[in-house]
Amino acid sequence: MTQDLGPGKANRALQCARSRCIVPRAERDWARCRSRDAPWASTRAGCHEGPSVPGRAAEYPEGLVLRVQPAHSANRKEGEPLPSRVATAAVSAGRQVSDMFGSVRSALGAVDEWIARQLGHESTLVGELGTHLLGGGKRLRPALVLLSGMVAGAEAERLVPVAAACEIIHMATLVHDDLIDESDRRRGLPTVHVKWGVPMSVLIGDHLFAKGFSTLAAFGDPTIVRLMSEVVSRTCAGEIEEIQAQWDLDASAEAYFRRVHAKTGFFIAECCRMGAVIARAAPEAEEALATYGREVGDCFQVVDDLLDLTASEMVLGKPTGSDLRAGVFTLPVLRAMSGAHGSEIRRILSGRPLSDAAVAAVVGLLRDSGALEEAAAHAVSMARRAQGALRVLPDSPQRQALFGLADELTHRVS
Repeated sequence: MTQDLGPGKANRALQCARSRCIVPRAERDWARCRSRDAPWASTRAGCHEGPSVPGRAAEYPEGLVLRVQPAHSANRKEGEPLPSRVATAAVSAGRQVSDMFGSVRSALGAVDEWIARQLGHESTLVGELGTHLLGGGKRLRPALVLLSGMVAGAEAERLVPVAAACEIIHMATLVHDDLIDESDRRRGLPTVHVKWGVPMSVLIGDHLFAKGFSTLAAFGDPTIVRLMSEVVSRTCAGEIEEIQAQWDLDASAEAYFRRVHAKTGFFIAECCRMGAVIARAAPEAEEALATYGREVGDCFQVVDDLLDLTASEMVLGKPTGSDLRAGVFTLPVLRAMSGAHGSEIRRILSGRPLSDAAVAAVVGLLRDSGALEEAAAHAVSMARRAQGALRVLPDSPQRQALFGLADELTHRVS
């Protein structure tokens, strides 16, 4: 089936406040992004980067073919760049970090097609689950594999399978993470265990892990398989430590950073390293990219934790203060508990389960204490260290994109 989407469409819509995308309530098969006068973009499940050339078809699972018909394109020759950017509805991400990925946009499209082929050839239900999981998302990890590999001299085509495997394995961790956290929504959509049940959530997560590692094994480089095995091991260890630290009013900021790095920073660091390994980069360049990924990954998680406390439910796609409600105390909370408002915050957090009023009271105390600003400043410092690591690399569009990504992360809390 082919569906042409022109700029004059109208539909009942749900607005994503931060990304300024309007997504139809029914089926979410198309979306109009109002960000910076952007043209139409569309996918099977939510707002996502569309093709950059008018009328070019994008294939998605279940035989759906969508064509982008940009607004204000009548006087523009085919093949010319769009006058504005196609934004991705990464609801939990805030601002569009995907805007930084223009130099690898076509390669990211190939990554999505690879994933869709991998999951679309399965049973009807597995294909439906895959389509559900592909909706939204920032594609940060595959983008970093691509950018890191290309900045070190690799061809995009060589990097696509590993980039796709990284996203598939990331999807697997999200499915299991949502189940462990008993989360009802992700990116504004029902989580897998809510929509299909706990047994299916466990199985689809395992299935995705197997698919990801099968792709890496077929790639043929044992170093890549070893790196990803360590990523999964570290992720699990970080999750275990986080569960053990729930509702611990004496938890330390040092333990928090250890968990952040295990759950997020290490994965992103190794995505950068894998790109460098595939490119056969010099050891100095490989370590520079891994350092960049570590700092950006840790920064990304600190920023996400800040948004969990300060952004609206519409922006997050889940209730504000979800971490607090689960007894997961992030950097601003830990900093504030050691300050002047510490005793009051501890008193409120001792009365679980936390009501909406209790969460609002804690957030108010965090604002008064300056802990939110302190955490934001820490995120900026990590972003600057990430940018500093890039100095050993030659200038290129990919290096500029990596540099800009670090800036964009900090803009989310500025």
